[in-house]
Amino acid sequence: MERNPEIAATILRQMGGMGKICAMTGAKNFIDYGNGVSFRFPNNVKGRPNTFKVTLDPDDTYSVEFGRCRGTTYKILKTLNGIYWDMLKSLFEQESGLYLSFR
Repeated sequence: MERNPEIAATILRQMGGMGKICAMTGAKNFIDYGNGVSFRFPNNVKGRPNTFKVTLDPDDTYSVEFGRCRGTTYKILKTLNGIYWDMLKSLFEQESGLYLSFR
């Protein structure tokens, strides 16, 4: 897949926008890697992720990775494939335990 910087911006918009993600979760370290985006967020709950990575697949679905970063150690906690854009927000909330909007 060809590198496209608009993909990361689109993913963040589909999740409610970068500003809302930052305000609601304390997210930081956003990385646009061409066909996706990743970011870290504070989460001290044992077993819960503190990193989120979304990659656009050739079939217009997303691959999502939840991980836990501590110091220089990174552990993948869950990887999901075939995720549609309208599932990103609820999936993030379910797996992280953090909300992207007020209930």
